Amino acid sequence: MIEALRKGSIAGAAVDVTVDEPLSSASPIWDLSNVFITPHTAGETRRYEDNVLDILLVNLQQLWRGEAMLHNQII
Repeated sequence: MIEALRKGSIAGAAVDVTVDEPLSSASPIWDLSNVFITPHTAGETRRYEDNVLDILLVNLQQLWRGEAMLHNQII
């Protein structure tokens, strides 16, 4: 990806999650002007904040009942 961004094969990128977190200060990604880096918070929205406790409580109740499928679960 880095090489493609350098060559312009990819016009730009928004990076929210990296393999190693936090992203090393030595990473060449930091030096690319066509990359926008967020601190693993891109999913944080006002709607999420308003609903996160309700989702947690529902999921805890389902776990306590032995249910495998959770609300808002990513598989």
